[in-house]
Amino acid sequence: MLIYLFVCFLSHPVTASPASGSVSSSATSSATSSSAASTTTSSTGKNTKRGLSYPSTDNIPDILNVNQTNSVISWQYDWGLTPPTNLAQSGIEYVPMQWGSGGIENLGAAVKAQGTNVLLTFNEPDFNQQSNIDPNIAAQLWMQYIEPLRTDIPGIKIGAPAVSSGGTGFPWLTTFFSACGNCSFDFLPIHWYGEGTGGFYDYLYQMYGEFGNKTIWVTEYADTSLNDTEVMDFINQTTVFMDGLDFVERYAWFGYFVSSRRFSPGATLTNILVSITETRKWLRVQ
Repeated sequence: MLIYLFVCFLSHPVTASPASGSVSSSATSSATSSSAASTTTSSTGKNTKRGLSYPSTDNIPDILNVNQTNSVISWQYDWGLTPPTNLAQSGIEYVPMQWGSGGIENLGAAVKAQGTNVLLTFNEPDFNQQSNIDPNIAAQLWMQYIEPLRTDIPGIKIGAPAVSSGGTGFPWLTTFFSACGNCSFDFLPIHWYGEGTGGFYDYLYQMYGEFGNKTIWVTEYADTSLNDTEVMDFINQTTVFMDGLDFVERYAWFGYFVSSRRFSPGATLTNILVSITETRKWLRVQ
C-alpha cells in the first residue's frame, strides 16, 4: 500500500474523479472539463506542474532517482535561496526562496547569480515557528528588496508570501496586501494540511478567488489521515484534479523523505517516504 501510493505522485496518476466534498459541483465540472483540454506533459515527458519539496539534507542519493527518463518531476525547491551541489547538478529546475527576512539585503545579487526567472518568498510568515514576520514589516521588506527585482531582472515571476492554512494565514495575507498596495505578485503559493479532498478543494478555490484570481502554486500539501488507503486516494484524486485546473500552475507534495527515515516507525505516508522502493514508484522509475 505504501509503495503504490508514492508512485501516484511521481508518475502519471490513475484517472479518478474528485471525491465528494463541499467543493461546488460547478467548480468540479469546470475542473473536469478543463482537464481534457489542459496539457501538463512537456516534450521530454515531464509533468510541467509536478515538483518536489526537498526538506532533508542527508538523503543526497535520493535526488538521483528524480532525473531519470521515466520520472515526471519537472521542478524542485528546498526553502533555500541557493541550491546545494546535488540539487544544482540534478538537471531539474531549482526554484529559489527568500524564506524570511534574514539576508534579504543580498537577495538581488543571489537571484541574479543563479540566472533564475522565478522566486518564492516568505515561508509561513504568519506562523511563529516559521519565518514569523509581521505583515506590515513584510510589506516594507517587499517594497525595498523584492519589488525592485522586476526592474533588475526583467520578466521574473515572483510568488506572494506562502501562509499556513491555519487560522492565522488568511488574515495575515489580507493585512499584507492592504499594507502593500504597490506590491505585485505573479502567483500565489499556498500550503494545506488536513483530511479529505473536499477541504483541500474548498481552500484552493477560496485562496484563488480572494486574492485576485492569480495563478496558484501548491508548494506544500498533504493528507494527514493515519489511514494509508485514504492518503493514497487523496494523492490520486488531487493530482488528477490539479492537472486539470488551468489556474494551478505547479504543485509539490510535502515532503521528499527517503533514506533518512526521519520519522517514527508509526509514521504514515503523510511524512513520505520510508524506502527507496517507494521513491522509485513515486518517480515512476521501476
